[in-house]
Amino acid sequence: MATPARSLAEQAYELLEGKLVNLDLPPGAQVSEGQLIEMIGLGRTPVREAIQKLAQQEMFIVLPRKGLVVTPISRGSMLQILETRKPIERVIVYRAALNAKDDQRSEIAAIARQLSISHESFGDYLKLDQELNTLLDVCAANPFATAAASPLRSHCRRFCYGNRHQMQLSEAITASSKMARLIARRDYVSAQKASDGVLGVMERYASAVGR
Repeated sequence: MATPARSLAEQAYELLEGKLVNLDLPPGAQVSEGQLIEMIGLGRTPVREAIQKLAQQEMFIVLPRKGLVVTPISRGSMLQILETRKPIERVIVYRAALNAKDDQRSEIAAIARQLSISHESFGDYLKLDQELNTLLDVCAANPFATAAASPLRSHCRRFCYGNRHQMQLSEAITASSKMARLIARRDYVSAQKASDGVLGVMERYASAVGR
């Protein structure tokens, strides 16, 4: 089945979310709608829709008649995000471990192997982490859980970018690879615990920021 074409608003959201996550739009920066339109090359209506969605997800702060501020990254907000994300990811991991088909399990196992040899490359780790999340969402087939997890994951990736020089990736890589292997083996009980472990690594990073 062909993948449905993305709307212009979806494209605008994806482009702006990417620039927020990789800090092309740095935390605390003040920007205008016009600057964002010029930045991604799409029209006012789709950009405005994307801004509204990102503001609802706490990525932008809207200042009436003054523009937008990119939401700062703080230790306190990250800990709240991770607290919220943990039970949602447990649902996704549980459903993915139960529902994944054989070819999907092979893909998950392949990502686990790629993670284990990523040699602490931050770019490789983040790319594989995103691929794994996308695949687990497909396997879990729970659009409500995916919709809830997606913005929380964006905040987490943005946090990782902002603190990448302080992060020891080996712990995060090991935790993610372990979780993926357990999902591929249909061990949903252990996989849920491993999912908590993945976010536990993030919690330790977040707790250490600013200390």
